[in-house]
Amino acid sequence: MANEAPAVPEIPERYQQVLDLMKQGKRAIAEKKAREMLAATPEDGDTLTLLASIIVERGAFDEADRLLKRALQLSPMEPTPWLNLGRLFQQRRRWGDALTHYETAVKVFPDHPAIAATYGQLLQRANRFAEAETQYRRTIEFDPRPVHQVSLGMVLLRQERVDEAIEAFQTAIAGDPNLSAAYGNLGNAEQKRGNIEAASAAYEKAVALNPQDVLSYVSFGLTQLRLGRSREAAEIFERTLARMGPERRAAAWLPFARAQEFGEMPAGYRAELGKLVTRTALARPEGYDSMAAFNAALAAALQDDTSLVWEPQGKATRKGGQTGLLLDNPREPFIAFEKILRAAIDAHFDSIKREPGHPYRGQIPQTYQLDLWGTVLSEGGHQHSHIHVGGWMSGVYYVALPPTMGKGETHDGWIEFGHPPPEFEAKFEPQTLLYEPRAGDAFFFPSYLFHRTLPFSGDAPRISLAFDVKPTSWRD
Repeated sequence: MANEAPAVPEIPERYQQVLDLMKQGKRAIAEKKAREMLAATPEDGDTLTLLASIIVERGAFDEADRLLKRALQLSPMEPTPWLNLGRLFQQRRRWGDALTHYETAVKVFPDHPAIAATYGQLLQRANRFAEAETQYRRTIEFDPRPVHQVSLGMVLLRQERVDEAIEAFQTAIAGDPNLSAAYGNLGNAEQKRGNIEAASAAYEKAVALNPQDVLSYVSFGLTQLRLGRSREAAEIFERTLARMGPERRAAAWLPFARAQEFGEMPAGYRAELGKLVTRTALARPEGYDSMAAFNAALAAALQDDTSLVWEPQGKATRKGGQTGLLLDNPREPFIAFEKILRAAIDAHFDSIKREPGHPYRGQIPQTYQLDLWGTVLSEGGHQHSHIHVGGWMSGVYYVALPPTMGKGETHDGWIEFGHPPPEFEAKFEPQTLLYEPRAGDAFFFPSYLFHRTLPFSGDAPRISLAFDVKPTSWRD
């Protein structure tokens, strides 16, 4: 039947012994036994896959890659090596390879729910929401578990199909009344619909079911703020930062909640902004005669990029386009840009003096993932005030600026920090800082700082690269 999940094959005894050893934490013995099995049957795809799954745990990614690709050659109609190789691509953050891999996998296994669901997640990450929706619906056809209804609702919401998203979340709740993620996302949808009381109730339920759900807890605080309960909101944000670490939205909204409560921004807020925003000039990369030549190459590549979408849904860009993640499939000149950007970021981290308990200066990344995308604005283009929830440190690099952009006291096209977003009705005078962009310069700032781009006039485009630093380990 179409809605039945495929049967799980029985695991042969010789493989089960190795898996049991892994569960017991005897990884070295398990690997030795798997290698002995492979030596006896070197063309056995299952054994290749089994050994790859073992050595991945100790970081032998290149060998695991070779083993899984050989397993695919020997057993192209077995789903396990496909899934394991896809997971390996994801683990190594080779997102472009993962997306291409699963694009092929869903053609080979059109009825496999795990493959369709993973492909949907990768499409969602790439902001290809309509395509992700197709994969999630395919997943639900063969595996109607409530968690997949949540995934479907999320991409419907990103397409501004709010009522359909709410229906998906409610279907998930009907199937599993204890699924906290369904309530948290239902709260997001009710906020989109303007039903703040319903959103607040959904977030409160999500937190009751999962007290570690920091996203729903902060969202609950935001609904309290929108309902005029600024003190309650501020206390939620403070508890979040004290108990759960430097959550981006809690750090962003706490000063605004206190300002809403007392009618003015906290003392020293503008001075703190000035300490947190850093301007730096990037070095000329190898292979380019000048920064002007390099920026010209960047501008041409961005304007011709096939992932450039005009006014993408769910983003802050207006009268402009935004690309996908440019390092998912690295190419020049973005490879050269990543190299000089990482050098500048590492130097910036070296300069930070740690302050225990501070949401930004309290920790310094040792290693990190870098997300990079481009923005091309036309006349009147701007970005409304926003934060980068997924980042720890964010930044912008200026590739090309229109000659008509503001100078001196005229601030057309400048970047501004500290202004609340347009949907927030402030009862206080915001304290902001404005900075003039310069081609070849970058700004670094905590991802929780609200920032916006002011509109500009003129025919020439305003072109920039934005990025998020996502730490994977911290300095001692």
